[in-house]
Amino acid sequence: MIIQRYLSRQILGTTTAVALVLTVILMSGRIIKYFGMAADGRMDVSLLTAVLVYRLPGFLELIVPLGMFIAIMLVFGRMYMDNEMTVLSASGVSRAKIATHLAWPVMLITALVALTSAHITPSGNAESERLFAAQAERNTFDLVKPGRFQHIGNRMLYAERLSEDRRQLLGVHLFEQHPVSNGVPREIMVQAQRGRRVMEGGEAYLVLEDGVRHDLVAGDPVRREIRFDRYRVLLPQPVALEKPIKIRSYSTPDIWAQRPQNNAARGEWIWRLSMPIMVPIVALLALSLSRVNPRQGRYLKLFPAILLYLSYVIAIAAVRNSVEKGKLDDGTIWLVHAGYLLLTLGVFNFDALRVGWQRLRNKRAVA
Repeated sequence: MIIQRYLSRQILGTTTAVALVLTVILMSGRIIKYFGMAADGRMDVSLLTAVLVYRLPGFLELIVPLGMFIAIMLVFGRMYMDNEMTVLSASGVSRAKIATHLAWPVMLITALVALTSAHITPSGNAESERLFAAQAERNTFDLVKPGRFQHIGNRMLYAERLSEDRRQLLGVHLFEQHPVSNGVPREIMVQAQRGRRVMEGGEAYLVLEDGVRHDLVAGDPVRREIRFDRYRVLLPQPVALEKPIKIRSYSTPDIWAQRPQNNAARGEWIWRLSMPIMVPIVALLALSLSRVNPRQGRYLKLFPAILLYLSYVIAIAAVRNSVEKGKLDDGTIWLVHAGYLLLTLGVFNFDALRVGWQRLRNKRAVA
């Protein structure tokens, strides 16, 4: 019991630390992408946190098993380096017994991955799709932020500030460019004191007040200037498209119900089922590969082990894609799991297999 508590504490603590680091690394690219969309005016900044939270479970269902895999490699690598495994072996604690001590933390992580894969990730995907759909339906004027250059259709808009009631833009600058007959661009720059949105005939307009319009043509020294009291600009309206809901946003019961007639549902079912099945297999694989000589260093086998883990995930993804395209039957995934399970058992029992093979060779030599 003491050994089990010690190993559980070490594995769970290290898994949490590794998973946090991997989450920060992998989520940073998505964060940069969303910040870029917000800076371009294609996403409301207020949605960033919600979208990231909804997308996070999709990363965790891959990060947590990898974090556990690396944690087992690191923990037992250190124990081999510090001769703790030698002491346990001398005390009668075999590797098989140690594997049983790992059952509790591995089962806990398996349950977490199963819950994430089957329920939390689909729910998060559905909510993020809902947010993006609502975002696409908003008028482009709704995304204008004071103090930033933003695209409004084929125009560039800049507003210095908002009015106190936040219904008008103040200090508005509008820039657009049009090609003329000879290919020389014609530039139009509009400056206005105020700007507001109005609806007329089902169309949205940006109405600028008290300003001036400058018409410039490259190579023409003459600048045309027009002062105005009101200047209307048609705002592009979002195209209302009925986008089909992605299969990865469906609930697991819906996926199961659609499996007989939907290849995409079969592929998604394979993925959700494979994530928790993979956890105990890679846990035993990590335990098998963590054995090192103190002179070799605890990190000797870490990189090859991670490559082996990634090959497992890639194999699952490849079968999933082939099933979605109708090229493979969904039962093919069991061959992948069986193959890696046999590989894991072979690595785990490598010493016993080697001794048995040596005995067989000796018997044949004597005969």
